[in-house]
Amino acid sequence: MVIAMKGKKRVVVVISVIVLFLTFIAAEAEKKEKIAVPPPSPSVPIEIMTVQTEDLPIVVETVGRIRPDREVLVSAEISGKIESYEVDVGDRVTNDQLLVQINPTDYRLALREAKTNLSAALINLSAARKAYERFRTLLPKKVISQDSFDKVEAEFEAAGARREQAEVGVAIARKRLAKAGIGAPFSGMVAERHIEKGQWIAAGMPVMTILDLKRVRAKIFLTEKDFVYIDRKDPVEVVAEAYPEKPLTGSIDKIDIEADTATNTFGVEILIDNPETVLKAGMSVRAAITAFVLHDIILIPQSVVIFRDRGTEVFIVGDDGRAEVRAIKLGRRSGNLIQVTEGLDVGDRLIVKGQNYVKAGAVVAVSSTNQ
Repeated sequence: MVIAMKGKKRVVVVISVIVLFLTFIAAEAEKKEKIAVPPPSPSVPIEIMTVQTEDLPIVVETVGRIRPDREVLVSAEISGKIESYEVDVGDRVTNDQLLVQINPTDYRLALREAKTNLSAALINLSAARKAYERFRTLLPKKVISQDSFDKVEAEFEAAGARREQAEVGVAIARKRLAKAGIGAPFSGMVAERHIEKGQWIAAGMPVMTILDLKRVRAKIFLTEKDFVYIDRKDPVEVVAEAYPEKPLTGSIDKIDIEADTATNTFGVEILIDNPETVLKAGMSVRAAITAFVLHDIILIPQSVVIFRDRGTEVFIVGDDGRAEVRAIKLGRRSGNLIQVTEGLDVGDRLIVKGQNYVKAGAVVAVSSTNQ
């Protein structure tokens, strides 16, 4: 009985060991099966754009400084003491408006003297004419000699010359008196005053600087690479750094024909209408000249381009929904866009977001499309 019980226990133990062994083998097989068959990889979310052609204006951008269309250093034409100045720095003036008054007393006296001399010359001329007329009637009657007549005739001609001389003297005196009041050569603004009240000035000394700001000029300098594309008919937009919200339209007025030897650049002058005089002399401006237009080219965002040692690449979505690598060649830049000269075709679905997280052949999920 005891032996039978021991035999049964052994059988139970052996069966238990076999069951445990089989369970262990099955578990190991299941683990191996799980390791051997990986789960399917998830798709990468991306955004795409459909490649299209468009026109690209080629714009030459540079900076320059504003200067007035006209700038005149107004000078005195006669000497004298400054009696007053009627305008000052920053004032607007109109054509011929009085700027500075030189004391006119001496010039008024000079004009009076010239007029007096003219009156005397006219009286002498009248007397000489009467004598000449009388002697001319007497000469044929042999009442006077030829010599006497010649003297009277010469006196009459001299009196006429003295009258002309006196008339010129009056005109000169009147003109010098007028120059005592110095006027504006054109409508503009006073940029600088060079004199003080009571100051004695000589002829030729400057009194004020007048600027014409209704039209201004922007002087820019271009490298020869950009210069060769510039033409007088090219449209120009000018934006002052002080007024970025107020773009103005300009036109090319002058183009240098010789490069500056120090900078190897060519000067270009842009003429800008400035009716509100918002642009002042010395302001910095940015000029954008549309030189020409490239038609029907492919432009893509610069941010989608991947730069590798082997070249530049982008990712597109293939017909099978997987990412494909395209090697491309680049052309001109325009803002945040860049031209693709080779490697992309119209209709390609270009990955514009998520391109840094995909690999060639990866399944992608398009979350949105940018046109």
